[in-house]
Amino acid sequence: MTEMLGERAVVAGGSLAGMLAARVLAAHFRDVLVLERDTFSTTPIPRRLTPQSHHVHLLLKGGENAIGRLLPGFEAAIEANGSVLIRGGLDVEFASELGLAPRWDAEIDLHSQSRPFLEHTLRQCVLRATPNVELRTGQTVRGLLYAPDSHRITGLEFEAEGGERTRLEADLIVDATGRGEGGLRWLTALGLDVPRVDEVKVDFGYSSATVELAPGERDWKAVACGNLPRAGARGGVLFPIEGGRYVCSLGGRAGDYPPDEQSAFIEFAASLPRTTISDELRKATFVSDVHRMIYPANRFRRYEQLSSLVGRMIPLGDALCSFNPTYGQGMSCAALQAEALATTLESRGADDTLDTLIPRYLECAAEAARLPWRQANFNDFFYPTTEGDRSMFSEEETQFRVHLQVASARDPVVRKLANQMSQLLIPFERLLEPDIKARVAAAQG
Repeated sequence: MTEMLGERAVVAGGSLAGMLAARVLAAHFRDVLVLERDTFSTTPIPRRLTPQSHHVHLLLKGGENAIGRLLPGFEAAIEANGSVLIRGGLDVEFASELGLAPRWDAEIDLHSQSRPFLEHTLRQCVLRATPNVELRTGQTVRGLLYAPDSHRITGLEFEAEGGERTRLEADLIVDATGRGEGGLRWLTALGLDVPRVDEVKVDFGYSSATVELAPGERDWKAVACGNLPRAGARGGVLFPIEGGRYVCSLGGRAGDYPPDEQSAFIEFAASLPRTTISDELRKATFVSDVHRMIYPANRFRRYEQLSSLVGRMIPLGDALCSFNPTYGQGMSCAALQAEALATTLESRGADDTLDTLIPRYLECAAEAARLPWRQANFNDFFYPTTEGDRSMFSEEETQFRVHLQVASARDPVVRKLANQMSQLLIPFERLLEPDIKARVAAAQG
């Protein structure tokens, strides 16, 4: 048996990222404690302190595969509990002002469900399969314990709902608290260096509601419709979830946000290039209120570049890199970061310690985030209201990416590979290989 790296690891945050982190760490620490500030119901319902839980969440295939490798049986569990299978390219009606996109078989099956359902099922799977993981809810991390002599984090302080505070020593702390900058606040409070934060301001607002569609014949399982990128562009999706229901999410930018009132929500949907979504909403039964959320910016916290890295605390999930939710990358990227952590710890040598493994993990996690980060920003930069460093894409790369989109509509080989990239299954570099670059160039005529 591999020698344990330590006695205790503590994960701050009990969402998908936090539970996957706990699952990974359980093989390397005698005890793993997950501290979650929210409380969980015995059934899947939106979380009080997680406003994004009301909105559409679809696992990209790369993320789903990573979860399956970390937690065998996960896919079977969500299917057994009611997740809806969607065949990529065939089961979704895609539309813009250019009309309906042709259907094609992407040879990828995706799982569609609500976020509460997904997290509830994953949490149960982790706790059942990993006996040395303990989850405590209603616990808010207030700060870190720090030993200046060793330049290490030695534990943390957390507060229960009743106000009682506890100081707990730990060999490793994982910040999986999301995009609220928890880790940066904790480091700042200790007077320690914090990572540079790369930011692209997208100012995206979206509203969502859960509905029951009226009976009827449909040649789709899901709908995605929106304007081509421009000022004032709007979009919307309608995806099936467990229990025979659907979640509809509508989005807009720079103040043109969808409303959170039902009739106005339907009218916003009617402004889309095709009326499928609004037609369905007019006949549907709304089984939830309309919930709105504003997403200000994509942020990449560059921990891997810290020259004075403080030992024994690592970020995972949105705490490392957070994206515009339009592209559905957040949970999948978190899963790939968790897999990067697993790979780092499993491949350790006899002389490796946490102090040598943490920088290695941060490099691997940053690499896992690089593809979705660049993909999200490239798409967001098509919108004139987006603010950020557009020079991150050279003129040559920008031209190739645009040509790639054209080729994807004309060449089935390029289309399949581009889709695999968007599903986080292959790196962007695969599309730069000579055989694919030649196909992209040939498709421009």
